[in-house]
Amino acid sequence: MTERKRAAATPEAKPEQHDEPYHIKYRPQDLSQVVGQDEVVKSILGAMKAKSRMHTYFMFGPGGTGKTTLARIVAKEFKCAPENIVEVDAASNSGIDDMRLVTSALRYNGFGDSPNRAYIIDECQGLSKQAWDSLLKATEEPPPHVFFFFCSTNPTKIPAPMLTRGPAYQLQPVRFDPLMDLLEAVCDAEGLQTPTWALEIAARACSGSPRQALVMLAMVQDCENADEAEALVQGQGEQKEVIDLCRAMVKGTLRWKDVQANLKPIADQGAEGIRIQVTLYLAAVLMGAKDDRGVGRLLDMLDAFSKPCNQTDKLAPIFLAFGRFVDLGD
Repeated sequence: MTERKRAAATPEAKPEQHDEPYHIKYRPQDLSQVVGQDEVVKSILGAMKAKSRMHTYFMFGPGGTGKTTLARIVAKEFKCAPENIVEVDAASNSGIDDMRLVTSALRYNGFGDSPNRAYIIDECQGLSKQAWDSLLKATEEPPPHVFFFFCSTNPTKIPAPMLTRGPAYQLQPVRFDPLMDLLEAVCDAEGLQTPTWALEIAARACSGSPRQALVMLAMVQDCENADEAEALVQGQGEQKEVIDLCRAMVKGTLRWKDVQANLKPIADQGAEGIRIQVTLYLAAVLMGAKDDRGVGRLLDMLDAFSKPCNQTDKLAPIFLAFGRFVDLGD
């Protein structure tokens, strides 16, 4: 791995987080760890030092750039304990009744030593007109212990009167160099020997999203060549469980218990999506084959997953296809 200038803060993970995915394990815990949003962080620091503190904030930007994470950090800086930070997914809780549950609880202080409470409304562009109307009064004169954070990928759908309630911060897609700093720092922390070319593929394919870059790191960290890595990141939706099964199948170490354990948590994804991921992986391995050894076996695997799956069959075709290459042992 080439030596590069590291980001301002190396990601840190708590000991109990060792089994979590990278994008959760290395989620920023304070402003110094936020990647690629220097101007936004500078502005927030200035707002936090102001004598008169606002109680409503807006975080805008593409998915995966850190809007909700930034809201959590600021809420923590405002002395809101974790149990007093309420997150609402407005994509699935968009009606007036959902927001009334929020506004009816505003008068209550938080638990613990600090009375402060924070409400993070994620994907707030999904709120109905009636829901927004119910929030207008609450955000105009909120109790002194309450802070609101509205996160959105589409701020044009937020009513104009709401936007007068507080400052709005526009997060941008993160540039290539900060993303590489992040990926290399995580590799160092994890003791990974992932080659630079694999990290570059992830950094360029993640659309400026640190979260997606870390998801892709888990996908490409063990790739043997660039063709395999490119194929894996093209869909940007591949599951690690599927990739692990593919690797075991190609190596000849696939066990039935692994098929069961890996497919169970992603059963809702659907057989066709899984099949496509497997074929992309196998095609990448075939593309990178150095000689004819094993090509026939790889082609047999590709053939096993070549027929599109019917939705009504659920995971049956996937079980059958993987079952042809299970190592039955002694």
